[in-house]
Amino acid sequence: MHVAVPTSRQITARILCGECEERFSALGESWVIGNMFRHDGFKIQEALLGVSPLGANDQIAYYSSAAIPAIRMDALVYFSLSVFWRASVRMWRGLSGRIMEGIELGPFEESIRRFLLGGDFPVDTVILISVWPTKDVLPAAYTPRRGHAPGWHVFNFLIPGLEFKLLTGRQIPRILREMCSHASRERFIYSAISVLSETTDAFISLMKRVGQRRDCER
Repeated sequence: MHVAVPTSRQITARILCGECEERFSALGESWVIGNMFRHDGFKIQEALLGVSPLGANDQIAYYSSAAIPAIRMDALVYFSLSVFWRASVRMWRGLSGRIMEGIELGPFEESIRRFLLGGDFPVDTVILISVWPTKDVLPAAYTPRRGHAPGWHVFNFLIPGLEFKLLTGRQIPRILREMCSHASRERFIYSAISVLSETTDAFISLMKRVGQRRDCER
């Protein structure tokens, strides 16, 4: 897992044909990049600020993206699954040239691939999309990483202003299935304090790795 601040350089590798590159861009990537946090604004967060949440507590607020025309949940879902899938099918090199840690989606890799090509949303799969909860957005990102869950699998990644979390497995609890940003009738989108803590944890982990590497090089 690596963390990065904004740069004009990108993590790239050729794994898709031109037709698939265009498909990924048209169905998700172009819209998400244009509406995530940028120095000239954060359109998705601005859209949420214009409506009342369906519910909220001191940790999380949730909204119906289906009732917010400015938010294209289909693009957010497609983009997020395309990133998780690409992180699973090959190893990537970061900007430093080092091999980056990937993820393994197991049998869900193929069902997600079929979804990206126009198939049904994968079974036993939940996607949760959260928006940075404060106006003071940290312009940070980290690549897909695996988390921990009792009986199912969880992965997440961050781009400036947006966190994407993927759950897979037959034992995903019903309440989490009902929260899915794709499958729920309201197509929930969240504003969660956990985005702050997870990003902080990612930075701490990175700094520990850098420190350990420097110790080994001495």
